[in-house]
Amino acid sequence: MSYLIFIVAVGLFALLGAGGPLHGDRWFHALSRRVDAIELDPWPSLALRVGAPVLAGLIVLAVLETLLGGLAEALVGTALLYFSLGRGDYPTDLQRFLARARVGDDDGAAMLLKQGVTGSDAGNGRGQLAMRDFAYRGFARWFPPVLYFWLLGPFGAAVYRLVELSNTRSSGRFEAAQKILDWLPARLLLLTFSLLGDFEHSRGLLTTDAFDNEVSSEDLLARGIERAWRLDQDDLNDPLGVVKAVETTQKAMNRATGVWVVVLSLLALV
Repeated sequence: MSYLIFIVAVGLFALLGAGGPLHGDRWFHALSRRVDAIELDPWPSLALRVGAPVLAGLIVLAVLETLLGGLAEALVGTALLYFSLGRGDYPTDLQRFLARARVGDDDGAAMLLKQGVTGSDAGNGRGQLAMRDFAYRGFARWFPPVLYFWLLGPFGAAVYRLVELSNTRSSGRFEAAQKILDWLPARLLLLTFSLLGDFEHSRGLLTTDAFDNEVSSEDLLARGIERAWRLDQDDLNDPLGVVKAVETTQKAMNRATGVWVVVLSLLALV
């Protein structure tokens, strides 16, 4: 059943992207406003934002099971996993960034970065900033929900997305919880990069930076791509280097996604 849910949800996401009512999130924003009005401390506030939807989902599942039997698990599980996959049109944003960067439109390209790059930053690590931004966005939209789905089930995947939505909406108020949930999938993705690229050149990250709590997931993933595909830091600051950095990030994410789908499929079928 889990494999069927995985294949259907991932297939729908690949076909439809982040669209439709399951990715609208208006209900969640309304819930968040009500929780904000209570003025709770961060952890109780997060527990309420996450716990209320999860409880509602469990009630819906219980009701549907009385009506549909085993089919309810498949329907609710698929809906939850699809909901858990990322927001926004990441592939289009990446292609738009590359199109603008290739013609030298630095300001236009920078506008597509969620973290942003100001004019004063444009000549200083622009490639690293772009790679950091797109690496984390590509990671957060797919890899953690999929991992938690296989470890904890559809509700585990949904918890990740609810925490991410809470943290994003509150401008980082729940960053501690986000870092905890990002820790394991980020390290597994780093290992995937190392195996796909130059393992000898990148394995040091697996024994040093991977266990350094001061290194964010964004930096860790960007460094992983940089090392595994042997990008030169000095070259990443010029226009061609920025394009190469983002193209390499796209390649790394696409290959890692394929590897995870194959590995998880094999594990499910064994």
